[in-house]
Amino acid sequence: MASPNKKLKTCPDSETPSHHQKIPDEIWMSILSYLQPFSLCSMSETSHRFHQLSRDPFLWTNLTIDWQSIRNCTTSVEGLINRSTKVKSMKVRMRNKIFEPMDGLQIVMVVKKAKGTLTSLKFSPEMNGIAEIGTMEITLGNNAIAKLGTMTNLTSLELAGDWIKTAGIKAISNLVKLEKLKMPGAEQVTPNDLKDLFSQLTNLKLVDISGCKQGASDMVVTALAQNNPQLEYLALDECELVTGKSLKVVAEKCPNLNHLSLDCCYEQVNDPAMLKIASSCPNLTYVSLGLSIITDVTLKQLAINCPNLSFVNLFGCFNITERGMGEL
Repeated sequence: MASPNKKLKTCPDSETPSHHQKIPDEIWMSILSYLQPFSLCSMSETSHRFHQLSRDPFLWTNLTIDWQSIRNCTTSVEGLINRSTKVKSMKVRMRNKIFEPMDGLQIVMVVKKAKGTLTSLKFSPEMNGIAEIGTMEITLGNNAIAKLGTMTNLTSLELAGDWIKTAGIKAISNLVKLEKLKMPGAEQVTPNDLKDLFSQLTNLKLVDISGCKQGASDMVVTALAQNNPQLEYLALDECELVTGKSLKVVAEKCPNLNHLSLDCCYEQVNDPAMLKIASSCPNLTYVSLGLSIITDVTLKQLAINCPNLSFVNLFGCFNITERGMGEL
């Protein structure tokens, strides 16, 4: 038996603040801002305090939503967006490895709940040009894209171009604040469609219209360059109607260009055009010229005028020699 004079060990006073309770809300908010949405939701279930902190709108500025969630839990997703009063960026994806029917109009109507604050919208998000593991591409029809045309606060839009036609292009042209537009694979648009688009959008810094085989022409690229002199990123892969003529206009009008991708444009990409690009765009860091007909002359000019160049793709450029490669 213990001595009556010996003090027994007891549990800490339940009213004594734990270590995490002593940390100010401001610091916890900073910590919570690094969590992914799933982790943030889990954290919110651990205590009343974290439940309150996790609901702060500033923690919900970036949202990722699955098509399956929109289809099966529409009200819950809309409620989440309505609570996220400061949301700036949203990704919408189809998390499934097999094809299933998708309602693009329903997706856009849900996304539009955030139109007051949303500035960046991405469908079928990619990482370094590769679709995320376990996701399928989301393709929107023109009726759905027409609804996007009312989201005039957008500065960044990324979507697959597979089903986009003239009506869809007209809707996108209403987004005059756009600085970033990725719309690869738009094979159904015409040169006039894209010319009108790039005549309306005059704040573009990043453009990817790769695979617009029938639409991307010299007329289009010229309109883009003339109306967007601040252009920094341009991807025209597989745009076989683009020739050195319009690339020279890009060189003259867009001196801040740092990323240029012209893979599979074949004989349209030649030395005269690339010499002009190299001499007029000294900020280039990325150049991809796969399957072009350039020679060592272009490589030498790139080496001389583009000191920050860190990536060059010359796959299938059979006119290049080892000596030319040595220039880089």
